[in-house]
Amino acid sequence: MQLLIIRNYQIQRWTVLLVLSSVLLFAQNERLRLKKADVLESRTIDGKAIQYLKGNVVFQKGEMTMNCNWARFNQKTEQGFLFGNVSMVKNEQNLTCDSLFVDSPKNIMIAYSNTHVWDTTYSLVTDTLFYFSELDSGSANGNATLVQDKQTITGDRIEYVELPESNGVSYAARGNVSITEEGRIATCGEAIYDRENGKTVLKIKPEIIDNNQTIAGSEIYLSYDDDVLKNVFIPSDAHVTHPAKGVREWIEVIDGDSVTFIDSLTFSDDMTGSTLRGFFVDGQLDSMRLEGMATTLYHIFEDSVYQGNNQASGDTINMMFRDNELKRIFVSGGSEGLYTPDSTNQDMDGPIKYKSEDIEYDMTNEYTDLHGEASIDYTNVNLTAGFINVAWKNNLLRALPQSERDSLYGHLLPTMVEEGDEPMVGDTMIYNLETRNGKVIKGKTQADDGFYVGQEIRNQDMGIFYAENATYTTCDLDHPHFHFEMNRMKMINEDKVLARPIILYIADIPVFGLPFGVFPHQKGNRHSGWIMPSYGTDARWGGYINGLGYYWAASEYFDSKFTMSIYDRDGITLRSQNNYNKRYSYSGTLDLESKQRFSGSISDADRDIYKLGANRQSDYVVRWSHRQQLRKNQSAAVNASYYSSGDYNRRTGIAQQKRLNQQAVSNATYSKRWPKSRNSLSLNLSSRRDLMAEKKIDENSVFYSNPNRSGQQINITNNTLPQLAFSHSQRSLFSTKATKKKWYNNINYHYSSRFTNNQKNYYESESYALTDSTTGYRWITNENDDPLQQTFSDYIVSHTSGLNMSSKIFKYFNVSPNISLRSDWVNRTFSGSIDTTSGQINKNEVKGFNTRTTGSFNINMNTQVYGLFPVKLGKMEAIRHVISPSIGYSYRPDFSKEVFGRNPGYYQTIQQDNGEVVYFDRFSGTLAGGTPRGESQSMNISMNNVFQAKIVDGDKEKKQDLFSWRMSTGRNFVADDFQWNNINSSIRANMNRKLNLDFSMTHDWYDFDEQKNMRINKFKTSGGMPTPRLINARFSTGFRFAGKRLSYESGSDDVIEDTTGTEQRVDGANLAGIFTDVGGSNKTPPGDLWSTSASFSFSYNNANPNNPQKTFWMSSNSTIQFTEAWRIQYNARFDLINQSLVSHTFSVYRDLHCWELSLNWTPNGYASGLYLKLNVKSPNLRDLKIEQRGGAFSRPSLFDR
Repeated sequence: MQLLIIRNYQIQRWTVLLVLSSVLLFAQNERLRLKKADVLESRTIDGKAIQYLKGNVVFQKGEMTMNCNWARFNQKTEQGFLFGNVSMVKNEQNLTCDSLFVDSPKNIMIAYSNTHVWDTTYSLVTDTLFYFSELDSGSANGNATLVQDKQTITGDRIEYVELPESNGVSYAARGNVSITEEGRIATCGEAIYDRENGKTVLKIKPEIIDNNQTIAGSEIYLSYDDDVLKNVFIPSDAHVTHPAKGVREWIEVIDGDSVTFIDSLTFSDDMTGSTLRGFFVDGQLDSMRLEGMATTLYHIFEDSVYQGNNQASGDTINMMFRDNELKRIFVSGGSEGLYTPDSTNQDMDGPIKYKSEDIEYDMTNEYTDLHGEASIDYTNVNLTAGFINVAWKNNLLRALPQSERDSLYGHLLPTMVEEGDEPMVGDTMIYNLETRNGKVIKGKTQADDGFYVGQEIRNQDMGIFYAENATYTTCDLDHPHFHFEMNRMKMINEDKVLARPIILYIADIPVFGLPFGVFPHQKGNRHSGWIMPSYGTDARWGGYINGLGYYWAASEYFDSKFTMSIYDRDGITLRSQNNYNKRYSYSGTLDLESKQRFSGSISDADRDIYKLGANRQSDYVVRWSHRQQLRKNQSAAVNASYYSSGDYNRRTGIAQQKRLNQQAVSNATYSKRWPKSRNSLSLNLSSRRDLMAEKKIDENSVFYSNPNRSGQQINITNNTLPQLAFSHSQRSLFSTKATKKKWYNNINYHYSSRFTNNQKNYYESESYALTDSTTGYRWITNENDDPLQQTFSDYIVSHTSGLNMSSKIFKYFNVSPNISLRSDWVNRTFSGSIDTTSGQINKNEVKGFNTRTTGSFNINMNTQVYGLFPVKLGKMEAIRHVISPSIGYSYRPDFSKEVFGRNPGYYQTIQQDNGEVVYFDRFSGTLAGGTPRGESQSMNISMNNVFQAKIVDGDKEKKQDLFSWRMSTGRNFVADDFQWNNINSSIRANMNRKLNLDFSMTHDWYDFDEQKNMRINKFKTSGGMPTPRLINARFSTGFRFAGKRLSYESGSDDVIEDTTGTEQRVDGANLAGIFTDVGGSNKTPPGDLWSTSASFSFSYNNANPNNPQKTFWMSSNSTIQFTEAWRIQYNARFDLINQSLVSHTFSVYRDLHCWELSLNWTPNGYASGLYLKLNVKSPNLRDLKIEQRGGAFSRPSLFDR
């Protein structure tokens, strides 16, 4: 038993010893042990045993072997330093460096200088490496370079760890990080690579350069699959650039030869967006997606020659690549773009701006598609459509109503608009960008108020279009009430439309046809065209055609109007009116008129227009007016006229005003201004000719003027050759720039002078003895007994100057004194002498220079007084009363007597035989005119009252005038009788803009003697108080009432305008039309069912109480708008005193959409008649009408003749 126990004990002991031996053996293997060294030296330093080893030093630790040239090693702590050609090998791990610190227990090594660590999956080179041998990981610091698979990573610091299961290392690189992979270079401040999941994050200003393309953003996330780049993601601030290179070519003409210049160019294509996603296939970029306010800018080259750049933007931009080439771009969400051609591109006139819901660019097939509400703007042309395709290979643009890609984009008819023109609309538009030719299928356009429609419209160029199976109408309905239909049509922009043949359809029924037709096509501008005449018969002139002609709009600077009128019993009138105008340069008119009329000796019965050639009298006139705007504040003007005979207006004028105009006036003017100095200079040449002068001295003429004294003159021409005027406008006498001015700074002065040289041709009368005791008078004749024309020349120099000022006294009163002086220099005067025989005063000319100076003084004072009355009534809060009193005084001395103690000698005193003294004006009869005689001292007083209401409507406050009351009178202090002027007063009011009141009165201070039937120099009084008598009163008022339709809603209707209203005629043929100013308008306010307006005018004149006069008139206008299309109107004028109807007119109007019908009937009076008219509303087709006239409406308008 004891032996058994002993044996068991021994077995346990040997087992323990065996385990301990194994542990000790393993521990020996995991310790860093020196294997060999050429020299071993032991030293004790600081109580520690240190081994110094030299030559072929080898350490061993398990499977790891380290070699170096020499080492310092603490065997106890297993720490040491290895120097010189240090290397470490552990299985596949390798490390080399210049020196190495080893901490064996912690499995830490620190390698210094020329450090290189590698195994079969990676290689790392750095300045310093903290290496964990058991984990095969470390931290490289300083010029670190990590090579793994196809990547090369550099940075200031790289931390890595090898993952055996992933067959590589994961790393984190920081500081100037650069990653190179298959020609792709990534740079950033920090890069983190997760090899296990195949992801890389680039932070701190990351940037990737791939095939010259740079990708940047706030951060860049890279995903790999089997070490091949799969996709890129940038969460914000995405930015992609790509260089673009080429050349620019342009041609210059030097010495007559064309020289081609070439310059190299470098641009940067650019893409930006909030986020970016890039997808790679086999390491090559396959597609890219920019999101969030994405924009792209790329430059276009053709055979390396720069053409321009294109910028596009949208919510999202998708790009597809093949073989590293951009193949397709798709911009979606609010897409728009701008193509800007190069300045040397002669084929483009400007940039192209375009937008749509989505934009697609196909670089392979060379086309661009705009999907959904597409729009293109080029120069002054805009094109919109549901879909626009531009095929760049054949330069063909197509516009369709709907996208070919997806019908969900919506429907929009192609529409092209040129600035200032109406749009062209069609089902399909095709346009060749190179030839600039195109066509529109089922096109429709508008010019003025006309619509043109063609099944196919083609253009020859941008100015001429051709249409087939076309229609024209002014009706805006899809199915018009009427239209013109033509097989072929030629449209010339800003000119006209030619069509053939042309057929008028009314309600789709053909009415009549023409072989060709011409329509205006100038879209609001002036355009050439025929002027259609009026026609009819008249008892005096017979049958007539009045105003037939043609208007020629030659250019924007010049136009002409040619008209002709033919009267069966009167003759033919031809007229050419020409206007020219160049803005800021010149303008003028040239009027040519010729009348071929029957001679006055031909009786009415013998007058026949076909016999005019043998019995005619020809007359013509030329009138020219021109104004030239010159540079530097200069201008010139000319007005000239020439008549073929002196009595042209008398014989050819139908209107009385024209017959009475017997003067031919011509003048030319030049002016120059100096704005800074306020000076101006003008030169004028003028001539006035009396067209009837010869008739006035012809004893056989009904216009003969029989002289009644000797020396009587009839002027033939009166010429001013020249008149030279200088003016210095008003300015301060003591000018200052100070903010606070002295009283004398308000004194102003002005000066002007005028030199006039007058020359006249005239006939003069003389006396002759009829008998020994009788004297007669006749016009002077020459030796051939012809009227003797005489010539006289005279000149004058006039100077005008003055001082005035405006100043305040006592803070509230404005005082304005004024002094005016005039000095006239003449070359002759006159003296008077008494004819002892007749007792008359003879006028004798005195040659020689003489002067006359006259002047006057006046002063005015005014102020304003404000009052406010708190009267609350509705929205009215208060009434303001403004009183503006004014008083003025004027003085002019008597220049026939002493002035300031000196007699100026302007008058000669002549004492007659009866002792009466006569004052003879020495300057009367000269160009200076008569000299003022008699002292003048007058005062004027006025007071103006204005009453205004203060209206408060919510937060808005405004003033509204209620009424005004004005009174004025005056006094002449030096008048012998009736010194006080009449009192004039007036009250005017406008009640809510619906009721107008105008009341005026005139009162006389002085009484009237009814027995002597005369006014007497005595105040009219009552109870000792002046009671001025009313001598004139006038009262007028007008108002309007209207009723709305029950179903009317404000803003729902437009104003209906009646274009059938007859024009005013001077012969009174439509006399009833003069009452439209009291409410009868051709426009009906929207929503009115009925309206009535009336005006009253009462006048009372009591200047002579023995014969007072009164008038009382009423004018009314009533309108009933039965429907939106039917309207009846009645105008009338009444004499309320005589209780008689002066005139009245009934009108019926029917709106037929694009047509209108009107009937005007005046039952009695001179203007009685009937006028029925059915016409197209459009002014361009105003001659498409049916008229029926009767009574006064059948007479020709004298105004047109």
